[in-house]
Amino acid sequence: MATNKPETSAVSRKIMRLGILIIVGIAVYTGAWFYAANSLQKSLLAFFGGENPAEVDISCDDTAVRGFPFRIGLFCSKVGLDDRFHGVSASFGALRSAAQIYAPGHVVWELDSPGEVRSSLGFSAALQWQALRSSVNSGLSGVDRTSLEATGSKATVTMMTTGQTFDAASDHLEAHARRNGDDLDVALMIRNGTFQLPGGTPVIPPSSTTVDMTLAGKAKYLDMQGDRGEGLYGSSGEIRRIAIDLGEGRILSANGPFSIGTDGLISGELRLDLEGIDAWRKTLAEAFPDDADNIKSGAKILKALFSGQQNGGVDLKIQNGVVILGGFIPIGVLPPI
Repeated sequence: MATNKPETSAVSRKIMRLGILIIVGIAVYTGAWFYAANSLQKSLLAFFGGENPAEVDISCDDTAVRGFPFRIGLFCSKVGLDDRFHGVSASFGALRSAAQIYAPGHVVWELDSPGEVRSSLGFSAALQWQALRSSVNSGLSGVDRTSLEATGSKATVTMMTTGQTFDAASDHLEAHARRNGDDLDVALMIRNGTFQLPGGTPVIPPSSTTVDMTLAGKAKYLDMQGDRGEGLYGSSGEIRRIAIDLGEGRILSANGPFSIGTDGLISGELRLDLEGIDAWRKTLAEAFPDDADNIKSGAKILKALFSGQQNGGVDLKIQNGVVILGGFIPIGVLPPI
């Protein structure tokens, strides 16, 4: 009777070789993962220690790199930040981050509440949120885009000189920034935002706000490469749309080019659209009773420009902080930012 023992032996050797290759591959992958994790941890600790373009010190308690086998990410039990140049320090809860091995340039992270921010300008802010998540996408040129999403957020701001406090809160907040050549596209959305003084009702009804704008030459901010102390001074851009919606037909929106001088004064040419003039007049007069007469006068001027209608649009020109309505009527002064 013929035997197939040689064939069986050949198959067994192939299976054995395959098994050895798999084991070797797993060992190599495991070693590479832990080598990458160790290198990442060292580079992050150097980055946190001030070796970053912004020269900001960042603390990360109980630093650990986790995610084996298919992810890699940084974990901290507590995060701190110290920007001595701008006089700002902050502390937050636990940080968790992760990136897929096959897409290391896409990092997602989440940060636990609470948080606290302290500024040498004389204020502090206590922050709380239900959930805060973010993502960062990087390419060969640096960070391409980033986004942040927070739900159930609240901030209590205290003025250190007077002890006065106020609260700001929102059901949902989103912020997005994207590289557009050398420019920076920015979008912001706040849903059901409120602002109130202690012990009182909200200054205005819960409102939803959207911002869509471009800052010329500011893509470098994505890589923390802004000039020291520059901020938005000396910048310019285009507001595609800023809108505030108080509900019940009360909508204010604006668009147009703008610039900010090195002295912080704003200039620009904006198209302002307003819906529900009488409703806005009533809301603002109740919120700011000391300015009720000026608010009523302004509403009358707008209604005249809108031919007696509740809705309409008007051109605003801003010259070094002076707001001019319709090209010739000064109606106020904006303070430097």
